[in-house]
Amino acid sequence: MTDKTLQQIDKLICSWLKQIDNVIPQLIMEMTTETKRHRFDLVTNVDKQIQQQFQQFLATHFPEHQLLAEEKSNEMITNEINHLWIMDPIDGTANLVKQQEDYCIILAYFYEGKPMLSYVYDYPHKKLYKAIRGEGAFCNGIKMEEPPSLKLEDAIISFNAQVMNLDTVQDLFDASFSYRLVGACGLDSMRVAKGQFGAHINTNPKPWDIAAQFLFAELLNLKMTTLDGKAIDHLKG
Repeated sequence: MTDKTLQQIDKLICSWLKQIDNVIPQLIMEMTTETKRHRFDLVTNVDKQIQQQFQQFLATHFPEHQLLAEEKSNEMITNEINHLWIMDPIDGTANLVKQQEDYCIILAYFYEGKPMLSYVYDYPHKKLYKAIRGEGAFCNGIKMEEPPSLKLEDAIISFNAQVMNLDTVQDLFDASFSYRLVGACGLDSMRVAKGQFGAHINTNPKPWDIAAQFLFAELLNLKMTTLDGKAIDHLKG
């Protein structure tokens, strides 16, 4: 795949995101909410409509590309797919419902299993983080630099204490400078990418939670592993 091809795809994606800018306000005004596995696991018409519109976008521009996404069946997705997009139409749905802030769209394009394009769109604050293989990582067009390496004692760590072992939580409290949680994996991760957080810990990530982060981590010289230090499969999380 050539750099020119990536630039062409990126241009189309950025154009699609601008179109979504005009759609989201009306979707939020008409917002409906459902629960999935439990009362904290929410899905809205905003999630569903954004994902549906991206599926239509792919069908129009890249009919040979496949999509792995939160609000669809992904049984047919395998390692053999050459052109794969992974999407979370709304990362931080609970934040959208309860706060109307701190949520984002996550998009990532993999070619033959390799991350090529990544997007984290912080819609409420109009911040588009994107990473392009061969070019770098950017926030609203400004190139992002490798963040400084921090000692744990000087770092703010991002994690959800409610789903972690209490002893582990206490150890993290004691060892780190402090802890915060935005509540949207993409936004927590971008704070790591910018050097605001020292790390983000997700104990049960799904592919769409972390898809965009692979390329950002690679380009900004950050580490992305399982809790025991192993490589992460982008199709499994």
